[in-house]
Amino acid sequence: SILVDLDPASVDHTLIVENNTTDRDGILYVPDRVASTILRVDPKSPKPVVVGKIEARTVDGKKVEPMPGGISFDAMGDLYIAVGPFAEVVRIKKADLNPANPGLAQTFATGVQGANGIVFDKQGNLFASGGASGIVYRIGANGGVAQAAAQVEKNSRTLPDGKAQQAIVANRLEYNKARDLHVADTSRGAVWKITMGADGKGGKPVLLAQSPLLEGADGMAFDPAGNLLVAANELNAVVSVSPAGVVKSVAKSTGKGPLEFPSAIVFVGKTAYVSNFDVPRRENMDAGATTAKDGVGASIAQIVY
Repeated sequence: SILVDLDPASVDHTLIVENNTTDRDGILYVPDRVASTILRVDPKSPKPVVVGKIEARTVDGKKVEPMPGGISFDAMGDLYIAVGPFAEVVRIKKADLNPANPGLAQTFATGVQGANGIVFDKQGNLFASGGASGIVYRIGANGGVAQAAAQVEKNSRTLPDGKAQQAIVANRLEYNKARDLHVADTSRGAVWKITMGADGKGGKPVLLAQSPLLEGADGMAFDPAGNLLVAANELNAVVSVSPAGVVKSVAKSTGKGPLEFPSAIVFVGKTAYVSNFDVPRRENMDAGATTAKDGVGASIAQIVY
């Protein structure tokens, strides 16, 4: 079902969300790629409020919008956001996440080419995915210049429209309890597992699963049973991947929702909250090649276990 419609004018794409996270209190946070703001959504009273903002920059005389991506909290409650156009991870301090005076994000780490998904390990190190480069970056607790920690081999796939190319092989990231880093490979429709060493360096990626059910593999989260839930954005679906790599369908929709190009998953207790990016691709595409006009658009769906 739909928890909240974030963009009532869904056909116009006046608001676009791709990622989500939750704080210790189970409150959801999503970045809006259009306004470059951070929205807070309380599942018990799901009215979005702006609590932070990322400012555009001027680069070589041109205005560059942040288009915020991955989002995650550290143990202290500070919020971190991947900003691909800046090749950075930025931070908004906990005290500045304020609806009365939304805080401005500041640079935390640089040199993160293609910055996309981000996740913290238990030691407080931040890992960021590099999109089409396949690089997984490690960022220390004090930020600074990101260092390459692992590499997923590059790949490019022609989408069913026969034109567009999908080359993102390091999309969203997620850790399991055994300290294995999982990487969503959107290009291949796969999930890789990387064993991380104490030095923050990763071993060679091992293919955990590859399946037609994983086409458009994007956001991920572990469910209460230890299975990895994956948003298969191209298929308007959520699937599970067992620790042994068995892939099963969990939920699937048409372009009418409640799953419309799902792109991120986060758990609060036994409820999975799924962000709908809602772009016109594959099974989310209507005859006019625009987002389905009778769908809900940018939104947060919920799957209760």
